[in-house]
Amino acid sequence: MRNELEIKTDIYLHLKASELATNISGVISKTLRPNESDKEDIVISVLSDPSNQQIEEVYINVNVYVPDLKRKNQYEENTIRLNELCKLSLNALRIVSGKGYRMSLATQKIFDVPGKNEHFINNKVLYQICNE
Repeated sequence: MRNELEIKTDIYLHLKASELATNISGVISKTLRPNESDKEDIVISVLSDPSNQQIEEVYINVNVYVPDLKRKNQYEENTIRLNELCKLSLNALRIVSGKGYRMSLATQKIFDVPGKNEHFINNKVLYQICNE
């Protein structure tokens, strides 16, 4: 059985070695996004607790933040950049096998960040562990 921190570390290490990591302007975090960041950051969070079953299934969010573009006196979604990072996220998270685990991208959706001039790509990942 893996705990939440070990699961986050597996995903963090995989992402750090991916093309997605080399194409963002910010950081990858296993805890919180840097305060007041205006960069393209990635935040990993575990949605469900690992169970004590032989095959554990845990859902994880891998959120990729993208600042909006300023056009005259208003901001708008940076659709070109969001599309690029959606594709890189898909490539990084589509199907991955590691030591004792497997993960795959379950869903991908873009959301507005309330109160901020940015959007984020929500990559919901299914992480599976086979306990022996």
